[in-house]
Amino acid sequence: MRKRILVVVDDRAVTQSAIRQAIELAQAIRADIHFFSVLPAQGVVGFDHLPVAEISKNDLGNEATAYAQKLLSAASEWAEQSGIHSFCALASDSDGAQCVSDVATKKHCSLIVVGAEGGNAVPQHLDGSIITGLISAALVPVLVCRDAGSSGGFWHRDSVSFRARQWSRELLERREKND
Repeated sequence: MRKRILVVVDDRAVTQSAIRQAIELAQAIRADIHFFSVLPAQGVVGFDHLPVAEISKNDLGNEATAYAQKLLSAASEWAEQSGIHSFCALASDSDGAQCVSDVATKKHCSLIVVGAEGGNAVPQHLDGSIITGLISAALVPVLVCRDAGSSGGFWHRDSVSFRARQWSRELLERREKND
C-alpha cells in the first residue's frame, strides 16, 4: 500500500517550509502527497456583521475558493517538479482541525504536515491556528513545521525567506497570467 501524507495548505509563509519538508519526506519514503486547504464556513467570516465591503457572501466564498485552488495548484506543481505524485482538495468547515483530521482518515494518510509560526499557542489560536485542535483530533501523527532555525545549512532562515519570496513572486506571476 502506498504511503500518503496530508499537507495543510494556506497563504502563510511558514506553509512553504511545511510543503518543502513534506516533499523531502515523501521522496525519502516514496509517498504521495494530498494537499488540503480548509475554507471558513459561510457566515463565519470575521467581518460578517460589519458593513466594511460591498461583497456578497457568495462572491467572498468564490474568491476564497479560487485563491485556495491557486495555492493548491502551486503546491502540487512544486511536488510534481520534485517527482512526487500529488492530489489537491479543499473543504469548507467551521472546525478546521476536525475537518483536516477527517480528511486524513478518509484518505488513509499516515501523517499530517502543517506549518506553524513560533510563539505562544494562545495568540496562534486566536489568529485561527488549527494546530492545537488538530493534535487533539487527529488519529494519525501530526508533524508541525516551523521556519528554519539559526543552525545554518539547507534550512537556514535566509534560504527559507528567499524561497518564500521566490514562491510569492511565482504566485503573483501566475495570477497576472490568469487575470
